[in-house]
Amino acid sequence: MNLKEFVQQNTLRCVIGAFVLGIIVVAGGMVMDKASASPKFCGTCHAMKHEAATHAMSTHANVACVECHLPHENVAIYYIEKGQTGMHDTLHQVLNDYPVHIKISDHGRDIVNSNCLRCHSSTMGNVCVDKGKDGSATCTKCHSRIPHGSNPLEGGIRVE
Repeated sequence: MNLKEFVQQNTLRCVIGAFVLGIIVVAGGMVMDKASASPKFCGTCHAMKHEAATHAMSTHANVACVECHLPHENVAIYYIEKGQTGMHDTLHQVLNDYPVHIKISDHGRDIVNSNCLRCHSSTMGNVCVDKGKDGSATCTKCHSRIPHGSNPLEGGIRVE
């Protein structure tokens, strides 16, 4: 029996099997997406022990890493950036060449700053803000140590 005959004789089984496989793939992807967004995942899978420890002690401890470090303009940009960042981090983890003190890139800083403004928009109307080159607020210029202090015991700047 060839493939064409098999499919003709088992069309319903093939459709049901494809549907079940699709559900398993989507559900597995959703579980992995949720798991890979957590500070616990970032702290154990990356050379980011310091960042995970300070985040856990900060006022942002209940906020997932992706809320600050990935763009939220739309779903496509979010997943493209998540994929690029994940590949970059995996490469450096495998090569074991992370620097001792990880510094955020300019692109990463722009994303974090945009997310500060997204979450704290109500606060922004009540403060005098330093403006960047493009005229937008540059939160990270003064508040870069809120979620990640200078050492794991510090836990970042407490803002209550």
